[in-house]
Amino acid sequence: MPIDLTAQYLGAASALFLSVLVLTAIVRQRTTRKFQKKVLLVSALLLVSAIVSSILISIYIRGPALEAAAATDDQAGIKAATILAKRVQATLDFLFAITIGAFIVVTTNPGLNDRRGFWRFLVKEFPNSYLFYVFIMGVGLVSVLMTSATVTFPSWQPGQPSTDPTIIEFPLWFQFVMVTAVAAMVIYAPAKLIDHLNRTRPSPTIVRDTYLIILGINGFAIGELLFEVILPGRPFGLDLRILGFVIELGLVGIIAFAIREKGFLHELLVPQAEADLKTAPTFRLDRGLTYVVVEPKPVHSFAVFKDLVTHGAQGLCITRTPPKTVVQQHGLEKTPILWLSRVANHKNCIRPSPPETIAMAVEHFVSLGQDSIVLLDGLEYLISHNDFPSILALLHDLNETVSLNDAILLIPLDPRALEAREFALLRRDLRLLLPSEGAEELLPAAEVQVHERRRT
Repeated sequence: MPIDLTAQYLGAASALFLSVLVLTAIVRQRTTRKFQKKVLLVSALLLVSAIVSSILISIYIRGPALEAAAATDDQAGIKAATILAKRVQATLDFLFAITIGAFIVVTTNPGLNDRRGFWRFLVKEFPNSYLFYVFIMGVGLVSVLMTSATVTFPSWQPGQPSTDPTIIEFPLWFQFVMVTAVAAMVIYAPAKLIDHLNRTRPSPTIVRDTYLIILGINGFAIGELLFEVILPGRPFGLDLRILGFVIELGLVGIIAFAIREKGFLHELLVPQAEADLKTAPTFRLDRGLTYVVVEPKPVHSFAVFKDLVTHGAQGLCITRTPPKTVVQQHGLEKTPILWLSRVANHKNCIRPSPPETIAMAVEHFVSLGQDSIVLLDGLEYLISHNDFPSILALLHDLNETVSLNDAILLIPLDPRALEAREFALLRRDLRLLLPSEGAEELLPAAEVQVHERRRT
């Protein structure tokens, strides 16, 4: 087997191995952003399809097709196959670029949780930067399908394969279109993602992962221009596509790693009961429900929470109170505590914005724990750092999460912090608890008239 063909097979095997690795990593991700995950998976599948198809055609061209063409001195067939390999790969690459752009849209707009929401967003925000980006990619895709490249074998000899690299030359206008498409991708990804960072001010971990996504997307775009257009032409004449495949898959792997989302939670949220007392618990709550505890300060909520976690339940406390204070006041030494804070920088801090980080933490915990109970103390703080509709959506998601996992969610709340309409919307799907006679006075007047008191 010729040395160059051996390298082709080794590179192909490496690219295919990385393909399986990247796809498996994406499929196995556990994340609250299911639609985001699906869009990235489609993007990765398109890229893998581009790589696999091009590898198969490339190996055929460098192997049996090249020998047969050399024996008959027929270069037309192998030139056509070379152009076909480029065209198939470039088509799938542009489709990958379009879907990775959709991934950026979904990532920077957390409210987009399904296809309908995505299309409604595009119509509502028309015209928008993503549609302009898609237009440029569409022009590039049409150019790929219409352009004929010039293929040259510099040392072609009748009866024997060429030993020099194949030179593939493209028209000048085509190169301009490709550079424009790459520039659009290189500008669009950082612009949207960095703007999202500036608006949400997330944790350093999320900032790092966002820049990894930018590296993966921009590296892919530049790699495609380098390995598919510039190097194969004059004066280089280098066919390094297999190396390009491996590099590009590695970059997509970086993107997959960056959206793992739950990685930072594994160390912090280890479900375990505070104690397993043999006495009967003081409070009994139905599982699979979210309870809004009406009180000006979370005194009763912490009492219920401590009672259950010391009787075998595995608890998670998300609170505005510093963890050291919680431990001192309530004696919670084993229970994981996340501190809601925008400025603190401890490892067990969780920022109030975006609210999806709260949903992610709760889903992660209740999916691992048994007889889970979560105390979310600081709803007013979350509302002050986000808009009310996003917090309402968060509560709906949390309510479904605890229902599916047969868990309990406690939310202490002073209704006076909300407008009457907001409180009515909030408690529609949630169970209301009034721990004392005075708590009823905190409710809006309309709520008092229709409320049926439920006690623990």
